[in-house]
Amino acid sequence: MTPRELHEVKLAEKKALRQKMLAFRKGLTKEQHEAKSRAILARLYEEPRFQQARTIFAYASMPDEVQLYDLLAHALREGKRVGLPLITGKGLMEAVNLPSLAALVPGKFGILTVRKEEQSIIPADEVDFVVVPGAAFSPKGERLGLGGGYYDRYLMEKAPQAYRAALTFDGQVVASVPMEAHDAKVNLILTETRRIEPNT
Repeated sequence: MTPRELHEVKLAEKKALRQKMLAFRKGLTKEQHEAKSRAILARLYEEPRFQQARTIFAYASMPDEVQLYDLLAHALREGKRVGLPLITGKGLMEAVNLPSLAALVPGKFGILTVRKEEQSIIPADEVDFVVVPGAAFSPKGERLGLGGGYYDRYLMEKAPQAYRAALTFDGQVVASVPMEAHDAKVNLILTETRRIEPNT
């Protein structure tokens, strides 16, 4: 099989798994989302790597994702610098500083972002800890993203030093994830019932 054919096969596998996982996530009730999210965040707050991190890169979650609003508030209360994604081009993003929760406004696709006049970029080499979103993860640290490649590029090219944690629902942890050379793995997976630390 040629490299191109292999790439096409991987893309098809990724697409099928992504659709299955996103359907699972959407199938959870609002109450399940909230209860599971609370349990996952409680685990995160106990992690020494999180406690020690001075600069956290997280994201404003969509309704069907693990809910991270409390994480943003908690990190700011703890005196941490918090970054949120800012899309700067096709497949490219930076971490934009979140000065306070009051600076959040609805952005593209209704996702909360930092008000334009308050945006300032956090240098990627200063990011200690990244909360990495994804559709699926494996116990080996493999990650299936949402298809844009933003996190793969950011983590591999801009912030390779950052510790990578996935906060995800139990049902999104699968035996294996189709991976390619440019796909970034994670160092830690936390679900509502499990702590998985792959040997990455």
